[in-house]
Amino acid sequence: WSAYNTVNRKFAEVVVQYFNEGDLVWIHGFHLLILPSYLTRRIPMAKVGIFLHTPFPSSEIFRTLWCREDLLRGMLNADQVGFHLFEYARHFLTCCRRLLGLNYGMIPDASGGHTLAIDTNGR
Repeated sequence: WSAYNTVNRKFAEVVVQYFNEGDLVWIHGFHLLILPSYLTRRIPMAKVGIFLHTPFPSSEIFRTLWCREDLLRGMLNADQVGFHLFEYARHFLTCCRRLLGLNYGMIPDASGGHTLAIDTNGR
């Protein structure tokens, strides 16, 4: 866990160094799940997205991780979270509801459609 945090902090340092206002920071992979937390602390106005290229585990599996809340909160500090399949997104949503007590649902967007969002009282 210490090494995982160190790697995420090092990535954050480099992003902060090269960040320009208006940039979109797009993160790929489970290796950097807590990077959004480090970035939003240092550059609160940054638009951050994260995409997972691997399946997101069910809440029954994810809850066995001792650092589960830190990982979920790290991801929730991103403005957008993407998955290959809705099934993986559903696993993430279920984890957020069961492990963090958060609600989610569809909200209208600017284009007249809807976006699936999690109520985190923040980003």
